[in-house]
Amino acid sequence: MDLRKHNRLDQILTGLLIGIILPVIIFLITYQVKYSDLEFTVYLRKIWQMKIFLKILSLCVFPNLGVFLLFLWIKFERAARGVVMATFIYAFLVLIAKLI
Repeated sequence: MDLRKHNRLDQILTGLLIGIILPVIIFLITYQVKYSDLEFTVYLRKIWQMKIFLKILSLCVFPNLGVFLLFLWIKFERAARGVVMATFIYAFLVLIAKLI
């Protein structure tokens, strides 16, 4: 099946949604695999108090690189742009949070 024929998925919104949702999923998987013995709110509070929440969130954005490269490989340039936009949104949010 030639994926390039299905261009309805090659949209900026597709990449943007995947780029925003994937890091959240990675964050939740990390919590579930490693820290599920803690209540989720307790986990969030602890990582915020330890000042590592933003570092963890920044690491959770790395899988976006793989999605970006996959979109480029299958010639979904618009979707790849959406992933980059989502990554910049995360970077901007981390920057704002560090300044506050």
